[in-house]
Amino acid sequence: MHETHFREAGPEDLERLLELEHAAFDRPWPAGAFEQEFDLPQAAVFLLFVGGPGAPERDLVGYADFWVVEDEVSLLNIAVHPTRRREGLGRRLLALVEEVGAERGGEQVFLEVRASNEPALRLYRESGYVQVGIRKGYYSDTLEDAIVMRRVLQRPS
Repeated sequence: MHETHFREAGPEDLERLLELEHAAFDRPWPAGAFEQEFDLPQAAVFLLFVGGPGAPERDLVGYADFWVVEDEVSLLNIAVHPTRRREGLGRRLLALVEEVGAERGGEQVFLEVRASNEPALRLYRESGYVQVGIRKGYYSDTLEDAIVMRRVLQRPS
């Protein structure tokens, strides 16, 4: 497995973030959605690179976007480049969300996932998330249901 490192994204990363977003999703977020995230104090976007700290950051392979509001972490999105899937990178991003979320006061993580997204559902279940609800017709493009999941976090020591 390759060495990886993370860093928090900023507006200067928008172009590369959009390239990854378009590669990873059939229905990518527009630039404005990311620009808004960069301006919100509760929002965090972390980038995942292959290579250790100090290595050139040319190999952006994933990102995670989440909010921390009081004691709740809301996971908005995890993306891994399609050529790098099934390498455990999504699991690393999820662990980062949980770690940073706990450091920022989060006690539990909530997320929504498309009912048809079996790889993501498997990842979340294997990581200790449990279904706590269903949002009927949540996704406006297909009216697909969203599965709402939750995990209680360990407090940092």
